Amino acid sequence: MQDHSRDCAALIKHIDTKMTKQANERFDTYGVTFRQVRLLMFLLEMGAEAVSLKSLEKRFEVAQSTAAGLVVRLEKKGLVQGYVPADDKRQKFVRLTEKGKELCISIEEDMREGERILLQSMDEKERMQFYSLLRKVNDSM
Repeated sequence: MQDHSRDCAALIKHIDTKMTKQANERFDTYGVTFRQVRLLMFLLEMGAEAVSLKSLEKRFEVAQSTAAGLVVRLEKKGLVQGYVPADDKRQKFVRLTEKGKELCISIEEDMREGERILLQSMDEKERMQFYSLLRKVNDSM
């Protein structure tokens, strides 16, 4: 019997690489990267609530310097606003700007289209099974 665990990991990595490349190409027209879009969409989900840089590090499983770099680049584009509270200079918080919200709304349709293309070879039953299996794998990690 053949061990497919290495094949599975390689296939998942290959799919991730291709999806990231395609997403970066799609979002380049908006002047943002896939990673930046994920952060923006998370902030959109949070609504008016500001999010700490520490929370972003944990949520996206990245180093402090990576999270800070993402925020700085998005601040320069006017998509997020970062601030340090007067009562606690050790923390930085981030919230979406109006320009950032508008961009997220524009990008949402592109994201739906990308997912539609990804799943176009599956019928509805297969898509439901696929989502179920993805959740199962994710939950077991």
